[in-house]
Amino acid sequence: MPLDVAELAKLIESQAASLRLWVRSRCASCEDVVQEAFCRLAAAEPPPDNPVAWLYRVCRNLAGKQRLSDKRRRERERARAQSEVATSDRADRIEIEETIAAVEELDDELREVLVARVWGQLSLEEVAELCGVSTATAFRRYEAALKALRSKVESKCGSRR
Repeated sequence: MPLDVAELAKLIESQAASLRLWVRSRCASCEDVVQEAFCRLAAAEPPPDNPVAWLYRVCRNLAGKQRLSDKRRRERERARAQSEVATSDRADRIEIEETIAAVEELDDELREVLVARVWGQLSLEEVAELCGVSTATAFRRYEAALKALRSKVESKCGSRR
């Protein structure tokens, strides 16, 4: 028999904040990891003997998987960006690598919108639906990503002169 609903609610109330804080140092999407851990706890048959220790272990494992997944995604995005830009000029390749590095430094929300819009060639409406935000929010994030990217690239170009 799964964990009692009242017990689960108590655990969420007492442990969710500390789990998020603990997971935050391990991966970028701590809320998702903690939520997934609680969902798994709710479905665990039979429930663990020590649910708090179990939650920490599951969060640690999920955060590790999330970190690897994020790393693989960034590598795929980088490979995709590099494969789409065929240049033979060494200076162009350096600029491309710097631009890709600047994209990777963007906040997750901004990078997600920028990559979906530019590399995915999605419309702003499609990006908004993908990200679960309004079209206006997707547009603001897209503009903010471009502005941040522009300032990072321009600062690097200015430092060479």
